[in-house]
Amino acid sequence: MTIEELRQRVDECFDREEFLSALECSVELMSRHAREIGFDDIFKKGLCHFKLEEDAEAIGCFNKALEKDPDNLMALTNKGICLFNLGRTEQAFQEFNKAIKINCTVFPPWHYMGMHHLRNYLEKGDLSSLEKMINCYRQVVGMTPDFGEFVIHDPVTRADYTLLEFLLLHQDVQELPVNILTCP
Repeated sequence: MTIEELRQRVDECFDREEFLSALECSVELMSRHAREIGFDDIFKKGLCHFKLEEDAEAIGCFNKALEKDPDNLMALTNKGICLFNLGRTEQAFQEFNKAIKINCTVFPPWHYMGMHHLRNYLEKGDLSSLEKMINCYRQVVGMTPDFGEFVIHDPVTRADYTLLEFLLLHQDVQELPVNILTCP
């Protein structure tokens, strides 16, 4: 099969959410056409692993993809999510931080950055982490208003709220600049 035919098969399997089949086609593509593969080929293989919840394997693919395009927002974000899933939150934080510095108007890194700050607050009781988390979610809702219906557990009141309700409850929290939010 030609590289284009294999790429098409990967895409078709992925579109049908047949991620194992897409991964098998990806592996075949890379073994048959190793010299011709590009960022997209490696990234899609990483996405297959990601969808199959094979985070360590996905990270390996995203790292290889980032060698070809170090500033790719989606590769950085997906790598960060996989690191977060594996409990490697400090490393995940660094990936989200890089993604935000490249483009601060995309919400997934902000969402996970907010989760990182929430975890810091829960583990350390540090109020500045709670303030950072609130500010991260302000960014998220500002970019993606529909995300405001996302349910979050408020560690202060110990109740569940939609993100919009949570932000209204904590509207007195000072607005922080991006450079503060992206600091550990």
